[in-house]
Amino acid sequence: MEKFLFKKIEIWVVVALLLVGSLAGIGFGAAVLDAERETNRFGELAQVARNIAEIPDTTKKLISRDRLLLAYSNAAFEGKPTGWSIAGGPLKGLDGYILLSRYDGTSHQHKIELYSLPDLRVQHEWALDVDALFEGNVHRSAYFDSNNWNQSHFREVHPLLLPDGGMIVKDHYSPVFRVSSCGARKWINDSQAFHHSTEADADGNFWIPSLAERPSFKRAKLSFREDMITKIGPGGNILFDESVTQILLRNGYQNWLFSNGMYNDDPTHLNDIEPVMHDSPYWKKGDVFLSLRNISTILQYRPSTREIVWLKRGPWLSQHDVDILDDHRISIYDNNAQDRGTGVFHDGPSQIMVYDFETGDVTTPLSGVMKAKNIRTAAAGLYTALPSGFSLVEDVTDAHMIIIGPDDKTAAEFVNRADDGDVYHLGWSRYIDKQHGETALQAIRKAKCNG
Repeated sequence: MEKFLFKKIEIWVVVALLLVGSLAGIGFGAAVLDAERETNRFGELAQVARNIAEIPDTTKKLISRDRLLLAYSNAAFEGKPTGWSIAGGPLKGLDGYILLSRYDGTSHQHKIELYSLPDLRVQHEWALDVDALFEGNVHRSAYFDSNNWNQSHFREVHPLLLPDGGMIVKDHYSPVFRVSSCGARKWINDSQAFHHSTEADADGNFWIPSLAERPSFKRAKLSFREDMITKIGPGGNILFDESVTQILLRNGYQNWLFSNGMYNDDPTHLNDIEPVMHDSPYWKKGDVFLSLRNISTILQYRPSTREIVWLKRGPWLSQHDVDILDDHRISIYDNNAQDRGTGVFHDGPSQIMVYDFETGDVTTPLSGVMKAKNIRTAAAGLYTALPSGFSLVEDVTDAHMIIIGPDDKTAAEFVNRADDGDVYHLGWSRYIDKQHGETALQAIRKAKCNG
């Protein structure tokens, strides 16, 4: 053995081995790249190469704790109970339901729960079979985040409960699905990468942000994220699809998107589409309000005439979640978050801002409680005006939900803590009115999903 290990080797053999090794390394790298880009030049060999390349990451995941869906650490929650806690008894005057979407760090999967008001008790729970959702998925968008398409990591972001007890669900940058009251897939639309909010309009269609597969304008990088406003029918077909970039270019806002020396792959970052349900002096049924985070802009668009009716840039900063409050006011979740090249920071708490179309005034009605709770939402964030003067605030950054009473005091809180003591991500929740919730629950019970 010793003679073998210390045997002299000809130089030409060493050079030949190095050359073969280099060529093998280049070929292996090309096969891995082929698998990532899905160009299918290497066939099954490409997938084998990628699996080998992922061995270190796979090993790391197996021996280390899964922290992908952990929320940011916040010492303020250390003394808070897990789940819902009500301050001072029942929430008098408040009815309906909260559809809560959250990652359950104990069972290591995402769950959707329907809580009744005012008692905040679970009336129904969905834990979807992710493998069944994606069965037969054929389109692979360049923007799909398919690494998370498994039971442990797929999030049902902003699920929409339907009157038949089913739901519209998706993750960020995934296909969109309609599921039955028992959670079985009814249809899938995988034509684009859908993301952020899901809202129903007055005609029963669904408005969801998506991304164009390729930029629609000249001299663009392929990595440019061109947001689309997409309307999907009840059967899963696309009824309307228009580029936010093209809307801005067509209306003279090119300078909000591009300038010399300051290119951004994601200049608009559409994070909410809010359909208008009824006519008012300031909007028409069929209009949509858009929240464009990266240019701190709220925009009212009329798809029927392809015109921008109104827009305003600030005073909100990196905002999210525009809602219609009445016939002349809208609310905006002002993240008040900025990045000056050193990471995201807040110059004060996040705010709920209300814009009044009658007066042009902007007010911050919950500024006291937002400051007292030190809510500093780096991204996302949702606000809903509830019946009887209550408000619902979802601080996505800290996986923390608050119901605020008419007196601007905390009426109830939800902390998404698991058995391991850590707090995990929420998945964008929503208020369901009493009639809608009861109709859906009746359909669910009639289906006898667990029977």
